[in-house]
Amino acid sequence: MANKSRPKKVRAPYRSYKAKKEEKLVASVGIETQENTHIIHDHLKNNEFKLGVQQRPFHNSTKSEIVVDESINNAEALALAPTLAQNQAQDQDQNQAYLPLPIELFAYILEIVNANGDLDPSLMRVCKDFYKIVRPMIYRHPRLKATSFANFVETLSSNKSLGDYIHSLDLSFVQSSKNAFVARLLKQTRKNLEDFVAPQTSFGLGPLIAVKNCLNLKTLDLRLVSETLNLTELFHSMSNLNQLTHLSFPRSSVDIDNYNNIKWPPKLTFLRLSGGINDEFLSHSNLPELITSLEFAHCPLITDIGIRQVLCKMGQKLRNFKVQYPMPSLKGNSLDDVFVLCPKLRVLEVCVDYLSSTFFDEHNLRHVNYERPLRTLYINSSGLLGTLNRLGPADLAMALEDGRLPYVKNIQCTAKLSWDPKSDAVISIADELDERGGGLYIGY
Repeated sequence: MANKSRPKKVRAPYRSYKAKKEEKLVASVGIETQENTHIIHDHLKNNEFKLGVQQRPFHNSTKSEIVVDESINNAEALALAPTLAQNQAQDQDQNQAYLPLPIELFAYILEIVNANGDLDPSLMRVCKDFYKIVRPMIYRHPRLKATSFANFVETLSSNKSLGDYIHSLDLSFVQSSKNAFVARLLKQTRKNLEDFVAPQTSFGLGPLIAVKNCLNLKTLDLRLVSETLNLTELFHSMSNLNQLTHLSFPRSSVDIDNYNNIKWPPKLTFLRLSGGINDEFLSHSNLPELITSLEFAHCPLITDIGIRQVLCKMGQKLRNFKVQYPMPSLKGNSLDDVFVLCPKLRVLEVCVDYLSSTFFDEHNLRHVNYERPLRTLYINSSGLLGTLNRLGPADLAMALEDGRLPYVKNIQCTAKLSWDPKSDAVISIADELDERGGGLYIGY
């Protein structure tokens, strides 16, 4: 039974509004329609025009469109037809005169901008062509940090095609990660990856196996890896890397037992040795003949005997040679005969902990029939007791004046050598290098 005390619903009166048949808009036919197209007449009122009024088209040259005008008859419209054809022909000639630039030119310009480091990712919003050009440039050399590493891995996982754009991968700023993430990155970027810098942590057996599939890899830098790596596994991973030219050993590597399994990349030109390798490794492993740059760092088991064995084998071919602190098994004069064993050096980096005070004397740096090509010299020091006054500037100034180092332009040394910048020897070195277009740099 209905509740009669309940108030009835009240509905608002509804009335439908319909436009009259006589209301019409001006017809407009355009070659290119735009949002700001000019309309001659907005609305036609009901009582001003009748339905039987004749219409004529005329050409609007500024907008390249045909607008309907209802003020003249068909005969006048036929008279304007030649003018319309002429205007259309003129517009076509103008369009042909302003041809668009080829997309290859835009790509070349953006490559220059990218090389200077000024490429803005917002250029991808310009058009589809810019998006296709800029996207590979952005992902070619990604700049990763600890805060952006997780998002980068997630992005590559959601869009696997982006991994083909990556040519270099620098994970030196990534301090905390997982082995699975690094291995996944190497798998997704293996097609075109050329340069890889391993992180300090999270580089174990999984990423080491993934490196094996990066067939186009040219640079493998493991110097920051703090985890212990087996050299047997490392050489097994490098067995297919025939394009590798730069290799840096991890500083916590374990020595290898079977030297017959060592297979060096055939195109290797740069080698940085560190970790648990010893003199036996240097004597039994046949280093590639193409090596021109050799570095030693953090090698506690290598003695001066191993250094001399290597330099006697390949010292004639070396162009760059560096020995960095610490090398605790080296003596105080282990590197005195570097100029004799390596006569073609262009860059030399030594530490005074392994040099004697006669390093620049005529006995070690003797006069030769050719001009030594050495250009850059780095002199470092640990700052320990007994190393402050071991190497003085007077012998170096004498070697520069005598012409025993005719091409040296830049010398960088540490302030731990206790060289007085106001002394006559230091001033003489600075003046001589300044005349050659270089300079003397003293820092920490």
